[in-house]
Amino acid sequence: MSDEDAVRRSRWHRPVQLLACALLLTACASPEVSRFPKASADTACIWSPTPQDTVVGVSFSGGGSRAALFGANGLEALGRVRAPGGGSVLEQVSYLSSVSGGGLPAAYYALHKPPRETPVLGPDGAMTDIYQTFFADFEAKMAQDFQSALLWRQLSSFRHILNSALLARSLTEILEERLLGPSTFADLAAREKRGDSPRVMINSTLFNDGRRMVFSTLTPDATQYDFIADLDRSLARRGIPRSYPEVVKKRWDSLLSVSPLELQIDPCPLKVAVAATASASAPPLVGPITFTVGDELDYWHTGDGALYENLGLESLMFMFQKQLQDHKVRRALILAINSSYPFSVGFKTLRQRSEPWTIFNYDFSRIPSIMEERATAYWSLFYRSLQVEGVFPDDTTLRIIFLNHESAQWEEDLSDLPEACRNEKPPLTSPEDVQQRIAELPTKFVIPSECDRQLLHAAAAKVVEQNQEAIQDFLAAPRTPQKAER
Repeated sequence: MSDEDAVRRSRWHRPVQLLACALLLTACASPEVSRFPKASADTACIWSPTPQDTVVGVSFSGGGSRAALFGANGLEALGRVRAPGGGSVLEQVSYLSSVSGGGLPAAYYALHKPPRETPVLGPDGAMTDIYQTFFADFEAKMAQDFQSALLWRQLSSFRHILNSALLARSLTEILEERLLGPSTFADLAAREKRGDSPRVMINSTLFNDGRRMVFSTLTPDATQYDFIADLDRSLARRGIPRSYPEVVKKRWDSLLSVSPLELQIDPCPLKVAVAATASASAPPLVGPITFTVGDELDYWHTGDGALYENLGLESLMFMFQKQLQDHKVRRALILAINSSYPFSVGFKTLRQRSEPWTIFNYDFSRIPSIMEERATAYWSLFYRSLQVEGVFPDDTTLRIIFLNHESAQWEEDLSDLPEACRNEKPPLTSPEDVQQRIAELPTKFVIPSECDRQLLHAAAAKVVEQNQEAIQDFLAAPRTPQKAER
């Protein structure tokens, strides 16, 4: 090639590269807008919480397939615990609340669990054959390789691999075909009203205003806990003049969740798979879901529920506090099935890292995780401080029991190590090795290792067993009168 040819080629090479980049960015930015049905005066699938003496809820954290599988395993382990009054603890669960990957087990369980008349435990205390079969199928469903299926769907449908909106559409299709079927919230409401299913709350984040959006069949007021009213009562009881600025109420209102009806959406014909996708969408890779309502031209964007709070816990807690405040329940228990990626894992990794960070060699989720860790620390201090001050109910009235995947305790000789993990390389030689292995499971929508799948199953059984006495003691406690100030 002559020098002149080389110059001519280089002259065209850069414009071609720029054009290719422009086309790539255009494909990535192509709009994909959903049109949600507009609510009418009669929304049949929406109904108020049922008054109960003691209400039990389960929350599911985010964490991709790790959360999906650990969530299913956690429900199975709870199913094997006998309640003080007979039957299974699982039969006393009235609510499920989830974010991100935790939405898969929550939605699947609600839509497919055996009907109310089918007992979880037999007279001998063992799990019935029907439920054993159900949980075996449940685990297999959660262990699917959703990640590869998602990529193949993009390619086979000729959708751009980097278009996050089209990836959200593909994820909805995958969840519908492989997991949830075409079921709508109207179908879910029918099961809930028959008592065949707990009530489900699938949490996402509204990017427009940063508030939590809860897909459910609950009335809009169900989660609107009036913190200011309880704060005023606590201050008055202690003879302290009200002195906080009005901006406190505005800040509190920003923490309350938004229901579909508040956006004039009719959730009844909305597919459960769409809500699960919205909750699990993690921009810029997948989603958010952009939608309009009816014929309106306003656009809303909803995505990863874990951006707001990764435990799936807060909306459930506020709903229970609202029910306590309204004297609809006397006591409440939340079992938090938590398989969040531990922040401490990144500390060890970064201490061994000298390379610069690039989009190709590091998981940038560490950056928002720092903000999440600070928010969680402040949330914990806020909640516990207000318990001490008598604003929030104490642990005898509202109890949260955490079932954390990395908290499972293993035998020193590892005699309880799953069979699939006995020939791992490098070998697992101590309980600390096993805990570290579980803690380091990445947040993806696939768990390829049979060892890791069995570890999550064993860990769920262990953490439930470790907390079994606390669960049973709370449920067995005699009914206590509500405090006068509540």
